[in-house]
Amino acid sequence: MTVNKINFNSDLGEQDEFFFNKVDKPLLKQINSANVSCLFHGGYHDVVKKAVHECQKQGVSIGAHVSFNDKENFGRKIHSWNKQSLHDLLSKQIQFMIDITKDFHISISHLKPHGALNTLACRDEDLAYEITSFINEFYPNLIILAPSLSLLADASQNEGLQTALEVFVDRTYEDDGSLSPRSIQGAVIQDPILSQRHIKKMITERAIISRNGLILKTPFHSICSAWFFLKVSENVEFKVFHISKFSKANFAVSKHLHH
Repeated sequence: MTVNKINFNSDLGEQDEFFFNKVDKPLLKQINSANVSCLFHGGYHDVVKKAVHECQKQGVSIGAHVSFNDKENFGRKIHSWNKQSLHDLLSKQIQFMIDITKDFHISISHLKPHGALNTLACRDEDLAYEITSFINEFYPNLIILAPSLSLLADASQNEGLQTALEVFVDRTYEDDGSLSPRSIQGAVIQDPILSQRHIKKMITERAIISRNGLILKTPFHSICSAWFFLKVSENVEFKVFHISKFSKANFAVSKHLHH
């Protein structure tokens, strides 16, 4: 019997040291890839270094979690941008993460936009292509972690970049495949049992399921997971979908879930 495999990713290093020790550190035992804060939306330098070190020890691949420069709103406020400001924004954060990982003799495997930058890139074709063309020119070895059925994913694939498509365990979807706005009641699934049902149905259907019940067939390679989901998921045999970590070497393996 062929065992389907998929990657679990989660965001790390966005809070203080207490949160890191209480939530992030135990989470590393459950995930394959970490999107580590580059300090533009949250986190502290020493906490980020600890997150990278723990990723190294646990064999978890590391991604640069880039965002608008917006700690005040946790990166969830849309900011204006132009080509130069965007390039500066990306290069500063990616280089920051490269410098941190070099201290531990490891490298970053992927990039994932955070918050409003991700939301806007998923629906704004100009921004999506500006991000992916920049990555293609300066960091072509990075895997782009992008939401399934998004313009960001389309742009990344059209640029010829390695593109990992993701779905979210704790977010509902609209009928066009986009994430439901957080302003909508129930858009963030906080019940671990409901989140299990949500993701198991998507895996079973090989599709995104909208909150209205629409089935949108799509491949996906990674599941963005919340700490409360992973805490209880061991009892649901989700680990049969795990791959060891995010890298080009096993990226092709992760695609087996939908091909």
